[in-house]
Formats: sequence, C-alpha cells, structure tokens
Amino acid sequence: MRSILTMGLILIVLSQTQVFGRSVYDPSAEEAYISVEGTTATFAGSISDLNVTKFLDSVEGRVVETLVIASGGGEINAGMRLGEWVFDNQADVVVEKMCMSSCANYVFTAGRRKIINANAIVGWHGNALQKRGITDADVRAELIQAYEQLDEQAKNKLDLEGMLAQAIQQTREYMENSKAKQARFFEKIDVDEYICRVGNEEYGVRDFFLLSVEDMAKFGVRDVLAPDDYELTDLEPYRRMGKGVEFIRLISSEAVSRMIR
Repeated sequence: MRSILTMGLILIVLSQTQVFGRSVYDPSAEEAYISVEGTTATFAGSISDLNVTKFLDSVEGRVVETLVIASGGGEINAGMRLGEWVFDNQADVVVEKMCMSSCANYVFTAGRRKIINANAIVGWHGNALQKRGITDADVRAELIQAYEQLDEQAKNKLDLEGMLAQAIQQTREYMENSKAKQARFFEKIDVDEYICRVGNEEYGVRDFFLLSVEDMAKFGVRDVLAPDDYELTDLEPYRRMGKGVEFIRLISSEAVSRMIR
C-alpha cells in the first residue's frame, strides 16, 4: 500500500478537471487554483501548506458556505488545516472530479454536507495510523537514491551518515506529531479515522478504495449526497493512468462494528 506520508506517491490520476464548466483546472497542480465568488470558494490543486495558507488568506473575513474542491491530495497536516477550517465554518464540501488521499481524509469528512458531483470520486488509501507507514529503511533508501544522483564533488562535501540519522529522526518526529494532530482532528469532527484505511487493512486494496454512501455513514461520515449510480462510476480513466482505484462494499454491520477501532 502506498503511504499517504510519501509525497512522491500521491495520486495524480488526471491532468485536468472542469469546475462549473467554465475553466479547466488541474487537481494535482502545484499551485492551486483558488477563488471566492459570493459564498462559494473553489480550491483545485495539491493540498500543500502554501496552497492552504493562500486559501485561508483569501477567505479571511468572508462568509463562505460552500467549498468546491478538486484535489488529488497532499500533505496530511495541510489537509487537517483545511479540514478544520471547513468544520469550523460549517461549510458544505462539493467534490468536482476527485477528492483523494488527504482531501478525502480531512476535507471531505469535515463538511457539513458532502456533495459528490456526477463522475466525481472520493478515495482513501491510508492515514497517519496505517500499518504500512514510512519506515527508517524507506527514508534511508530514498535519501541514498538521491545521494547517488550527485556528482563526486558534491558527494565529498556531504556527511551521508549524518544526513541519514537526521532525516530518520525528523521523519519519526513528523509521524508522531501527525498522529497526535490526527487524533484530535477526528475527535473534533466526530468521525472514525478507520474509514481512511479499512479498505487497505481489511480488504487487501493495494491503492485507493471508494465507499458507498451507506458505508461512509458507518464511520460517522453522514449527510453525503451522491448520484444514485455513484458505485457505477466509470473508473477506467483513473486505471488507465496506472492507478488502482476500486469500490469496496463493507461486510455486515456487526462485522464492521468489530473492525472499527
């Protein structure tokens, strides 16, 4: 299962998406499209600390009742910042095209009402508590790979072992801080965080899983409006991009209650 904490593995399933049928925006854009018109705000792009800060600056002092979002995800703490704003402002969340990864975890779940538009999807693939998170070996491998791309002169200026030790320690601290923040976040919005990882840990989904409106409610994600045929949404455009995306149906309510942590 791909780790939500590894930014390089965040879903980029489509290159473009259309918001309100007027202009084309990229849900994975490094620089998010942000606008506020009346009581509706739009956020289309990667959920990064910089993009969320820009968004919060743009809505400061404004009455915003609806957030239209198209995002493939992003950094988890930035996702929680945006989700807290959604929850504190009791804003509706409208999904255009996709809301994946940290967008699904922290923004969609925080909405007063959650509206999934036609042909849009909401997908999860883990959170800060997932069983397969970033290990020390992962950090070491990624840093060594980057180090090997350098020329010999650059390598000679670096203390590789010192860099590895620092990176591993920083990653451990990041993960522990993220877990603590996440616990407070889900307690605040009254949603069971296991919705973010049930498909990977109980159903063997390797990548992204999608849930029915009925199954979302079992984790406290209520007031979701989606097309009647949401579970029949064509996922081939996503799969053609080489990404695993699939719907799952949870087993009986009794079993679900045993699974939920």
